[in-house]
Amino acid sequence: MNQAAQTAKRSPDFAETYTAIAKRRGKKIATIAISRKLLTRAWHLLAAAGPDTPDATAAHPQTGRVTKPRASSLSRHEPASGRA
Repeated sequence: MNQAAQTAKRSPDFAETYTAIAKRRGKKIATIAISRKLLTRAWHLLAAAGPDTPDATAAHPQTGRVTKPRASSLSRHEPASGRA
């Protein structure tokens, strides 16, 4: 994140904030603050997208094969009859 902040602090979105913090607290702390802002934006973008749940019959990303969901262990076996 710090490497991304090194570049982002020169962009118009973050330059003003970076300069203000750098004057008050120093360059290193300002870079960390920009890093945190980047991480917060990324989190909000991912949270707005919603959970990434694949469809039950979706194609496998590497093989391209369509697979069915596996049955749970309880539904595969017959229920216990209580006899020994």
